[in-house]
Parts: sequence; structure tokens; C-alpha cells
Amino acid sequence: MDKRIVRTRLAVFNAVFDLATEKDLDKITVVELCDRAGINKSTFYLHYSSINDCFQKCFDYFMGKLLEFGKDLDYTKVANAPEELVKKLLDAVEENIKYLVRFRNSVVYDSAVKTIKDSFVQEVCKANNIDMESNYHQFAKLTFLVGGCTDIIMKLTPNFNRPEIERIMIDVIKRR
Repeated sequence: MDKRIVRTRLAVFNAVFDLATEKDLDKITVVELCDRAGINKSTFYLHYSSINDCFQKCFDYFMGKLLEFGKDLDYTKVANAPEELVKKLLDAVEENIKYLVRFRNSVVYDSAVKTIKDSFVQEVCKANNIDMESNYHQFAKLTFLVGGCTDIIMKLTPNFNRPEIERIMIDVIKRR
């Protein structure tokens, strides 16, 4: 992808998160978003058909990054030896801490985090052929772990004690 396109989309992504910490999404205008992103309206409309299309693409980007993480997750391996996964997860948290803080402070956080948790559980279940009827215990444990890990990371971001959180997450995941 062209570097200018990447730069523009990143600027818009950052502007959406910044503005979402200040006001409801339905109160953000294209002009305001363009000013914050440092682009003009014509550039905005080259990338997005509307402000809602922009919001959806920003959320889809965020979701896509997260769902990629769970796409090839081997449930059995993680349940027995979660250290590698927890390390990768916390590395990703540290790499994206500024976005996570903005996301946590945004007005869309509550509804978005529910969607993120549900989508991640569905993705892992799909990758591991887990369904609630046949694998109730695994499904329940996975739902509990995803919800708990997400909540602890988001509530303690950015000031979390990584070694302590890593130890707690590993201990909780290993319990059967």
C-alpha cells in the first residue's frame, strides 16, 4: 500500500480515537475530523464514503488486528501451555498502549468491547471446532478467560504491572 495512504489512514484512525474521547461519535463532523487528522475533505472522501463509513472502517481495522490474533489459536495448546500466548498478548498491549488508552476513554468503549469479546470467542471457537452444545466446558472457560483477560488489561492500562499480570493470566488459564 502506498505510504501516503497508510499515513492518511493512520492520521484518521488517531483522530477518530482522539475525538471519541471528547464527544459522542454522532457529534463528530467530517470537517472536525479532517482538521484533527490534518487532511482536507477531498482526501477524506477519497478514502471514506461518509463519516459512518470512516468510523466503521476504523473499528473494523481494530477488530481485524484482534481477530488475526485468535484465528490460528490452538485452544488445547493454550490451555496447557499459555506462556507464549500471554507473552504475545502483553507484547501487543504494550505496542498499542496509546490506542488502548484512547479506546478505553472513548464513548464507544462499552459497546465495542462487548463486540470484541464476542467476536474473539467466536473466532477461537471456529478455529478449534468448539461449540456450546458439544463443548460446553471449553466454551464457557474460553468465554470467561477472554472476558477476564480483556477486562484486566483494559482496566489496568496503561499502568499495569506486566510481570504480575502475566503471572496471574497464566495461572488462571492453566486451571482446569
